[in-house]
Amino acid sequence: MTGPADAKASERRATKDDLELNPDAHAFLASLDPQVRPNELATKFPRIVNRIAQLWRYPKQMDKYFDDLLVIERRDPRKGFPLQILMELSALKEYYHTKTFPTAKSIWDQS
Repeated sequence: MTGPADAKASERRATKDDLELNPDAHAFLASLDPQVRPNELATKFPRIVNRIAQLWRYPKQMDKYFDDLLVIERRDPRKGFPLQILMELSALKEYYHTKTFPTAKSIWDQS
């Protein structure tokens, strides 16, 4: 038996931005230091890299998105990301907070 949320999810069609990197995401990836460039994430989850590229200049929104990706608070059966993806996301978040927006705060900061 499926609920209303399942019905909505199945109705949603994948868009081009769900399936491949857009020009903004390509530019974003090229702008990153190679050691933090999330290549595996870009290959397996281009929609996430597209969204990160869109939010990168907005610390509050980017922090919330990082937290949404990295903090598991779901009741649905999804298992989360593979370890390599988690490592890339964590490295990217650390880079964001130390190099891009050093004053940005996340739920992990002790203040």
